[in-house]
Amino acid sequence: MFRNLLLLPFLAILAPLAANGQPADLIVHNGKIVTVDRDFSIRQALAVRGDKIAAVGSDAEVLALRGPKTQVIDLKGQTVVPGLMDSHTHALNASLYEFDHPVPDMETIADVLQYFRNRAKVVPKGQWIVLEQVFITRLREQRYPTRQELDEAAPDHPVVFRTGPDASVNTMALKLSGIDKNFEITDGRPGRIERDANGEPTGILRAASRLIKSKPSKKQPTFLDKQNRLKALIADYNKLGITSIADRNTDPEDLEVYRALHDKGTLNVRVFINAAVDANAPVSEIEAQIKRAANDPLHRENDSLWVRGIKVFLDGGML
Repeated sequence: MFRNLLLLPFLAILAPLAANGQPADLIVHNGKIVTVDRDFSIRQALAVRGDKIAAVGSDAEVLALRGPKTQVIDLKGQTVVPGLMDSHTHALNASLYEFDHPVPDMETIADVLQYFRNRAKVVPKGQWIVLEQVFITRLREQRYPTRQELDEAAPDHPVVFRTGPDASVNTMALKLSGIDKNFEITDGRPGRIERDANGEPTGILRAASRLIKSKPSKKQPTFLDKQNRLKALIADYNKLGITSIADRNTDPEDLEVYRALHDKGTLNVRVFINAAVDANAPVSEIEAQIKRAANDPLHRENDSLWVRGIKVFLDGGML
């Protein structure tokens, strides 16, 4: 109950003591209610009526709103704070990041290469090893691992170090993807193959990771797995006081996971959705994607799950 209470301050502007005499549905008292008003005042008690905060004040003032059906909770000195919002997440992707195996923290190129060495011991030879979302801006060297370094770490596997649309790959990955000295990008989309002085690919692909013909070597989650992983991540959010998130790039399949939790009543954060739209698709397809988001039943005001806008990529991301 206390965890759910953290959601309440987002339902309404903090209200003064109610004067209409209607009893509260919920009262919490004997605590520290952090109002975050102009004076950052701390009160003893809080009352809720329906889906809005009805009153804050002293124990005596707020308990006066108690009725025969009011739920009353003694906080015993605990603190109630407004819920926090994370305004830019990719929650479902984050929840599945370690679905197949734990991924250690990496701070250096040496850490990255050791990860590939370790994976090469358990992934059958010839199968792909892919590491995503370890941004080079967070590595001490501030660079990609080279093709030669990746070759040394996993010579018998095609290797991909991918951060969104950019990637660094080893020699086997280039070969299996058909990217050689004569390769040209012909799909009309952005991208650049970095080359050395002899015109050979260096292994670094800028805004062109789509060209990598990788195949999953990890176990793939079912729809139920996705729901359970997202629920577990949301529970972690709640423990830290996060009660509202914006998922900034949600494709139709991912939206169905959110919808399923919402319909079951187990979506324990408020979610604003930005529906994914492929800005590099033909105009007719872009229009269809926007219409699909606009026509979704969740594209209306909804305190729990709201398809609020769209997301497009034009510049290849932070790198």
